[in-house]
Amino acid sequence: MTFLKKLQSDPGGIYGLKCKTCNEVNVGQSDRAIGLRFKEHIRYIGSNHSTSAYTAHILDNRHVCGTKEGTLELLKKCQKGKYMDCWEALYMQTFQQKKTLIDEQQIGDANPLFEFDSTLYLTPTVLSLTHSTIRFTTYTCYTVRRLRK
Repeated sequence: MTFLKKLQSDPGGIYGLKCKTCNEVNVGQSDRAIGLRFKEHIRYIGSNHSTSAYTAHILDNRHVCGTKEGTLELLKKCQKGKYMDCWEALYMQTFQQKKTLIDEQQIGDANPLFEFDSTLYLTPTVLSLTHSTIRFTTYTCYTVRRLRK
């Protein structure tokens, strides 16, 4: 497999790591290949070094992490830039509202920008971005609206 094909099959972006023991999810971001980031999490768990919310969750609760195929999911393919933090915050709030975000990553107040119907699923076919931007805290984000079916 060529380097370019391998890079396309394992892109960077917003990812979810599911705990095999409790099925709760950690949301993270990486501009590098998410498979590489997964390997880093596994290495930190193996060396008993909690450098992220996911590794702290696994080590502190004595939970088990699964295989890459059963644990890692690309939630949103995106490049490093000003919108990556917004996408990560959106997915974190979504998993928190579903009560499946790991305790180590819980966010305080819900961001009103992301208030939406709980039946909304975050897939490219359901989300639409408007061209207007909204500023909140230190981020710039596109507004998200539900598409009509």
